[in-house]
Amino acid sequence: MIGDNGLLFGWSEQTWLWLDQAGILLGNSALVLTFLAAVAGVLKRESIRRWLRSNRFPAVGGEVEDMDEDIDALVFTVSREEVPRFVMERLEPGAAVFLATAESEAVAKQLEKFAREAGCDAGIRRIDDPDDPAESRDQAALAIRGLRRRGYRRVGVDVTGGKAPMSIGAFMAAEEAGCPTLYVSAPYDRQLNKPDMRRARIRCISQPAEVP
Repeated sequence: MIGDNGLLFGWSEQTWLWLDQAGILLGNSALVLTFLAAVAGVLKRESIRRWLRSNRFPAVGGEVEDMDEDIDALVFTVSREEVPRFVMERLEPGAAVFLATAESEAVAKQLEKFAREAGCDAGIRRIDDPDDPAESRDQAALAIRGLRRRGYRRVGVDVTGGKAPMSIGAFMAAEEAGCPTLYVSAPYDRQLNKPDMRRARIRCISQPAEVP
């Protein structure tokens, strides 16, 4: 719609000049941001590649026997003693780290003793707030890095025990580090008030495509 001044919408020449300058500024800003993103993509391409590969699920489900490689170290979220003992007896890892809260620390110490008696290098990492998945993720990540520094390449993370936020945090750390995650399925024996480990099965939640 042309106004009496011969300009669209009847807006003043000054208004159209301001809009033109604003458009030029936005266009130049977009060009600069595109250039900076391209430079960052070149300089940080390995980090970007790892980020794009993280939190993917190339293999979901299955039994632990179907895994391509044997697990040589384990990280556990701990609540009860039966499940980690069962997993260690089945997989015979060379090392284990137990993520424990104040309530489960006594159980973790029993598991640490059991592991060391079986010739397994074992340790405990304390989680102060089991309702904070970020803390569990950080502690699990530290455990994984520590095991890898000691030469263990195939680190599995068992997320069966502990509170749900602990398991979620440990799962996130495993996915970010490219570690397989495990879960033990066992029917609950109400008479004995504990899982029936005679019928337990170790299942894979997720397996990485390759160790980073």
